[in-house]
Amino acid sequence: LLSGLLAYLLRGNARPGQSADAARYQLTDQLKEILRAAGYRGMMILVDRIDEPTVVSGEAARMKAVIWPMFDHKFLQQPDIGIKLLLPIELRHLLHRESREFFQEARLDKQHLVDRLSWSGATLYDLCSSRLTACRGADGQPASLTELFEEDVSVELLIDALDQMQQPRDALKFLYSVVQEHCRNVPDDRPSYRIPRLTLEAVRRQQAQRVHDVQQGVTPG
Repeated sequence: LLSGLLAYLLRGNARPGQSADAARYQLTDQLKEILRAAGYRGMMILVDRIDEPTVVSGEAARMKAVIWPMFDHKFLQQPDIGIKLLLPIELRHLLHRESREFFQEARLDKQHLVDRLSWSGATLYDLCSSRLTACRGADGQPASLTELFEEDVSVELLIDALDQMQQPRDALKFLYSVVQEHCRNVPDDRPSYRIPRLTLEAVRRQQAQRVHDVQQGVTPG
């Protein structure tokens, strides 16, 4: 029944003399009334992975076409509706090029805008160590990231390297590249199961530059 009512509301048309925006807000109010009757006090809308649908395929212009209509102060401040947008960095570059009139309408200064999410190196170190522990199975002992490296690679060195990655996705890309580079440099007849500091530092420089270029809009994320 509820799904049928939602479909009916979404098909609704504006009344004579009523703007399309006014009709949409009226339908949203009706939806909230239905939800309240069903025992819900409000709703939370989470927008994520906007770059992944095949129709979008990571193109910034297409992502902008989907997201920009939501940058409206009236839309974002609707009572009993919380909206959280987790957006790719490519849209950050486009947002900074918008006009003064755009920002006056969107009022992003009142929307708790976080310009760029970043994690500390210590947090990323704990996250990566937790991933290693999870790979050991339920009966495995807690793992430390230092177990992958030679003894001259300290916890502080790893934390500093991960701090330059700033985000979990880039931290894991960095570690994957380190492991991949190590395997590429070790012959089969002379196996070595711990990664030397030299390999860590070389990959660190490459990945830190990549992260910097992505943040500057030089390369895609």
